[in-house]
Amino acid sequence: MHTLARLGGALLILGFPRLGCGPSEGAAGAGSAAPSASVITIAAGIGFCESLSVCEKECAEGSSDRCRRLGVNYEFGHGVDVDGAHATSLYEKSCGMGNAEGCLSAGRMYEFHHGVAKDDAKAVAFYTRGCDQKDAASCANLAIMLESGRGCEKDAPRARELFARACGQGSSLACAHAKTLGGAAPPDAASTPR
Repeated sequence: MHTLARLGGALLILGFPRLGCGPSEGAAGAGSAAPSASVITIAAGIGFCESLSVCEKECAEGSSDRCRRLGVNYEFGHGVDVDGAHATSLYEKSCGMGNAEGCLSAGRMYEFHHGVAKDDAKAVAFYTRGCDQKDAASCANLAIMLESGRGCEKDAPRARELFARACGQGSSLACAHAKTLGGAAPPDAASTPR
């Protein structure tokens, strides 16, 4: 799972719209193009549901991971029509159950306007919840928001702290940001208190 979180962090910091998954591509309904091979590969890398009926049942029974994975299916159109709004609601549900990756995904949907209205303040709130659960990608994305003051007050010292923490948890992109904002991340960045 750690490798997937690092993969997810790299993709999420760069933003899925740059990978051809923006809101203009794949609106649900008749005439929607099938997802490209690269989109399916990305969905597989972050985990989707092979059996929609099993995931729907297990999500309804309280499995945060199944809710998150089902959200991936709807975001990328794997076995279903692309539905960013439904994907976001599944990510939010997963986050509410304590799934840090669900929080990260919900934040990304709001930050990059995937099927929901762009709302940087909501993105910050979801990234904060994921970061509070020690998710490196959530901390890195929150740091980016704090660094630029999007959806929150600009807070460069806190951004540096979060980049260092995410770096210590294995995010190479966070390490690069930490270096440009004020030197190398401390070796014990993963244990730096919040």
